[in-house]
Parts: sequence; C-alpha cells; structure tokens
Amino acid sequence: MRTIHLIFFSPTRTTRTTLEAIAAGTGCTPGSVLDLTRAVPPGRPEFGTGDLVLIGMPVYAGRLPALAVERFQKIKGGGAVAAPIVVYGNRHYDDALIELYDLCREQHFRPIAAGAFLGEHSFSTTTLPLSAGRPDAADLEQAAQFGRRLRHAEQRLEKVPGNRPYKDLMQPSGSATSVNPAACSRCGICIAICPTGGMHLTETAAEADPNHCIWCMACERYCPENARSLTHEKVMASAQKLDQLFSERREPELFFST
Repeated sequence: MRTIHLIFFSPTRTTRTTLEAIAAGTGCTPGSVLDLTRAVPPGRPEFGTGDLVLIGMPVYAGRLPALAVERFQKIKGGGAVAAPIVVYGNRHYDDALIELYDLCREQHFRPIAAGAFLGEHSFSTTTLPLSAGRPDAADLEQAAQFGRRLRHAEQRLEKVPGNRPYKDLMQPSGSATSVNPAACSRCGICIAICPTGGMHLTETAAEADPNHCIWCMACERYCPENARSLTHEKVMASAQKLDQLFSERREPELFFST
C-alpha cells in the first residue's frame, strides 16, 4: 500500500477539501501535508517510488496562480507517482490542468491520473452566488470515487486537455478588496491567511495592498465581521458575466491512462 501525500495551494480551502476527499477514497496510508498557501513549509519530505502525491491548485482565469507555481517549483518529486488536480469555479479550467501536468513532470513527479473539479468561485457572494457551496456532497463522492480508481492506477498519463503555449496570465488589476472600517474589528484573521502577506493593520482597519492582492478572496470569505467586499468595477463586471453565462452546473472531469 502506498503512502499518500498532499500538496496544495488553497486560500479558500476548496482545493484542500477536494484533495482530502480523494485521499480518503484511496484508502492509502496518510503521509505529509504540504500547504503552499502561505509559504513553502520547511523540512519538506523526500518523495520516492512508494509514494502517491496529490497536487492541487485553484484556477484563476484559466491558469494557475503564479505564486502557487513559484512555490511548487521548490518541491522535488523524486520519481513519485502523482495526480495533478485543478479546482475551478464553473466557467472552465482552460490551460490550468495541462500547466499543472507539465509542472509535475518538470519537478520529477510521474502523473498517472488527473482531474478538474469544481469549487465555489472566489468572486461568489451571498447576492451573486457562483457555484455556491461547491464542492458539495456529490462532488466529494466523485472525488472519493476518483481516489478509489487512483489507488490501482499504474500507467503514466500521457495527455490532458489544454493548450501549449498556455493562454496569457491574468494581469494584476492594481486594486484590492475593500473594507468597511466601521465593521472591521482589526482581529487580524485576514492578515494571517493572506497568501501574499499583502495586508496590514492601520489605526482603523485591516487594509489590503493593491500591489499584492491576487483576488483569491480568502480575506472576504473568512472575515468574521463581514467587513470585506468586492467593489472593484472590473471584478464586479466579471462576476456578473460569470453569473449570466456560466450558471449551468458543470461536473468534474477525470483522466486516466487508456
């Protein structure tokens, strides 16, 4: 029986939740958990041929977050078999899966399966829900089924959907999430969970640095006072377009060697 390890970048925990469901489905012996969301953990394990590694990242505008890629490139696969997993918010994953597949091979992992799963979109709000509540029970059951199949996979996966060269990365907007100082309690939760370390306390509220914000929306999702919100015109227009054009439920896509 292989030992299963998790590597992920997951600001709002949807990717992590999906990987945990897959891992439980495999029935393999639990191993290490490398959370790249805040930083590359010290004392990283050495992977080998007896290990199975689940590698998960969210999709931002059809690509992987550049910060997540940078951190993952510090991890060495050691020839371990792996399953690259992307999680997206119901529009499409575009070139993100093939990008992660290529990264796995570059870091000396051996992909034997891959998956594109669904998660609540980072722009989702109570007034404009986008894939709200996902991964839901049905998603998690499909993740567990994927894990059961994955346990017995052996052959290297040779192809996943996507294009090379990849589509252009989304450019930084130069803006950040907004805060209502009257509601902000300055508790510091958003500062602690910000993947870029781009938030700080002022005398009145926790402020986000527009030069570092990647619009992961972790600060908005986990603010206990609901003090943070989406107000940027470009982002709001994008969220409304997603709601209008991509509200029909999509299902996970799973890939194994034929």
